[in-house]
Amino acid sequence: MNNAIKNLRDWKVLVLKAESGDAKSQLEVAYFYDSGVSVKGRHIVLANPAASYEWTKRAFDSGSVEAMERYANYLSDGVYCKQDKRRAMELYEKAMKAGSLTAAHNLGVEYRDKQDFEKAFSLYKKDKTNFSVGMCYYYGVGVAQNRLLAFRFFKKMLKADSFQSGYEINEANYMVGKMYLEGEVVKRSISKARHHLLLAAEDGDHRSAQQILWLIGRK
Repeated sequence: MNNAIKNLRDWKVLVLKAESGDAKSQLEVAYFYDSGVSVKGRHIVLANPAASYEWTKRAFDSGSVEAMERYANYLSDGVYCKQDKRRAMELYEKAMKAGSLTAAHNLGVEYRDKQDFEKAFSLYKKDKTNFSVGMCYYYGVGVAQNRLLAFRFFKKMLKADSFQSGYEINEANYMVGKMYLEGEVVKRSISKARHHLLLAAEDGDHRSAQQILWLIGRK
């Protein structure tokens, strides 16, 4: 999004539009305040988490569904506002019904914190590539344990066209590699295990994958 702000004039124009009540612009201002904006080493916008919250709240009040989900995060954590889990869950529910898979996941986390694992799992499942679904199958949390389904889920997740975070991809590769090495639900294959573990450890910060690779080698 930072590419939209190329100079101070661009920023002032965006802020003016946001101040006029445009919800989309208000949310963009909130995002820019998250981490700031620098162009060619020059600071255009300084990071200001408190201002990011204020503009998120304004965008929510202006009717932005995306801001609703983001504002719910603040309410859930009690950051820059009084913590209100009940209200956060209500907003996640509304955002989920408006089509937000992230809101469905976050609502699932709220139910997890309440130890209602079955409800949490049912919400995670709304996103067919949600890493948490595979982990629930693997450990039997909120659903009957089924490690074969977990393996198939992780493999499907790695082939999915939808966006996944680097963390989720690394973790899915780690789980697939570990399961190939264990040979419990799929035929044991050290070469396939190594392939997925190398992918998991590609950025050098996955200690569990690195420890297993130390045992089987990085051939």
